[in-house]
Amino acid sequence: MLNLVIQWLPIVIAVLAIVIAFALVRRERKARRVLETKFEAIELVSRNARQQHESLLKQFNELRAGTMAMSQKMADMALHLEEVADRQGEMAMQDPDGKLYSRASKMVELGADVNELMQECDLPQAEAELLLRLQQKMAPAARRR
Repeated sequence: MLNLVIQWLPIVIAVLAIVIAFALVRRERKARRVLETKFEAIELVSRNARQQHESLLKQFNELRAGTMAMSQKMADMALHLEEVADRQGEMAMQDPDGKLYSRASKMVELGADVNELMQECDLPQAEAELLLRLQQKMAPAARRR
């Protein structure tokens, strides 16, 4: 009997090795399929992330271009506003009557009467009265605001 066991032992070992190898190959294939599925999912997520990145980059570039254009427009407007202010200042300097009426208007705001306006600002009586009436009409409207 020992002879029989010794004779069949290599065959039994070979069959066991084949069964174990078959089980290992099967397990390896299953693990490989799982890994391939995970890899495909990761590739899909990566592709989506890349597309989203490109979309966001495009939006950022559009916003940057718009911001730069808006900045340039604001700079142009500031320059234009400076020019207008300079011109307005020049016009005020060239119009001595405008200074006179501004002064008279300020005096009316402070409570001056027709005679004071005529004496201090060298205005005719009709203009002094007109300025006084205009200021009185505008005062209630300014208080309502």
